[in-house]
Amino acid sequence: MSELKGRRFHIIVDAYNCNEQILDDKKNLEEAIREIAKLCDMSILYGPVIIQGEPYNPGLTGFTIIDFSHISIHTFTKEKEMCVDVFSCKKYDNEQVKNYVIEKFKLDKKFVKYIEVKYP
Repeated sequence: MSELKGRRFHIIVDAYNCNEQILDDKKNLEEAIREIAKLCDMSILYGPVIIQGEPYNPGLTGFTIIDFSHISIHTFTKEKEMCVDVFSCKKYDNEQVKNYVIEKFKLDKKFVKYIEVKYP
């Protein structure tokens, strides 16, 4: 597994107690995905695609395929939660992405969980 070190970069920003109106804003979600790709210095190959959830599971899912992997965002308006996932085979600035997400979605840091997947 040591051959993976320095070849995969993966973060998850998971937040709760979020603003429902922001979570349900398709334009804002698309802008966020495009900006995250720019922050990571990556090209969008497909998307962003934004899909509205079903009434029994309201929220949005947005994703894009980038030249080094993917960016996805899931929002859950009823639960006031969201999850951002950035996976890449090219190094990017995790803190810059995390701080952008916090600012863009007006998140309170005390309600944000941050995970950086570390490969051996």
